[in-house]
Amino acid sequence: MPITTLQKDGKSVAEATSILDGDFVIGVWASASRPAIRTLDSNGAAPNNDGEWIQVSRLGMPLTNEAVIPIGQKDYWNALTPYNEDPAHNEYFYNPELGLYMDDALFGGAVPAFAPLRIQRNSLQLGLDFGNGNDGLFPLKGSAAVAGTALDDAIFGTLLLPAAEKPRSTDLWPIFYTGVPNFPPYQLATGKNGNPLAAGKPFINNFLPSGGDMLRLNMATPVTDRNSPAFSNLGIVAAAVASLTDPMYNTTTDLQAIPNMDGFPNGRRLEDDVTRIELQAVAGIALAAIGLWYDDYTAGDANPVTQDLLDVLTYTTGVEANDAHFNADFPYMAEPWRGTDF
Repeated sequence: MPITTLQKDGKSVAEATSILDGDFVIGVWASASRPAIRTLDSNGAAPNNDGEWIQVSRLGMPLTNEAVIPIGQKDYWNALTPYNEDPAHNEYFYNPELGLYMDDALFGGAVPAFAPLRIQRNSLQLGLDFGNGNDGLFPLKGSAAVAGTALDDAIFGTLLLPAAEKPRSTDLWPIFYTGVPNFPPYQLATGKNGNPLAAGKPFINNFLPSGGDMLRLNMATPVTDRNSPAFSNLGIVAAAVASLTDPMYNTTTDLQAIPNMDGFPNGRRLEDDVTRIELQAVAGIALAAIGLWYDDYTAGDANPVTQDLLDVLTYTTGVEANDAHFNADFPYMAEPWRGTDF
């Protein structure tokens, strides 16, 4: 679709004030519905569908219902929209169930394949614990440390630090529910001089606080050429790594078009490995990107690339690419495999 048909004022991307222009952020979600009543005839006739159309599923961010919402709530979740979310569902993002299997004190040993994925339990050796049931950054609420940041109640209210025992309210919840603003502390660690709450390198702005679980995209962000050697199916994770390690980007806090800034979760390119990115996110990679390094980092060290960080960055599910070629024309996706072919 042309960007002008999606942008709220009908502007083209050439009219954006920058590559992070907030007026070019959209939120996308879809739903599926069916008639309320289906009658089956014993003589083998075709089913008869009747009654009002009832929403039976929805999709915004990938894997929300599959990996985040528990079994007993999945049908209820599917019947809702981003505009009438149940606040009780926030808890599944504040304390993600997958986080239990990335914690050796809980069920970490139950899933050996998750062994490289471990969440910060003592970030910066300051006791900042993002494990389930702990407080994350909440101990800093109301302090001078968060004054003037997005964590300041005077800026965004209590959205990001609502209460104790909600450790992922500062990273997973906004990624799924509001998008990420170009505002401290949600800027990359480059230029922060060791203080994760300081202003750093501008990186992403797909902040759209209206509504709930939607796939958000800033359409002003430049597209990474698929044929570029810098293209990566790790999306935003790859862009963050480049900003922190590539001299082309890590020597300045200026806004730059870093390859893969257009990747998931800033939109979703077909090639993006959303499963791997979301597992890395649950394991705290977004926290690390803004300077809340892993437990094996010694505060003050010049190099934050520790073994724990490398373990998360290099984690793989074993699926590195699609097993069928994408098409050159809309809808671009490869035709799915037929179950009878196996």
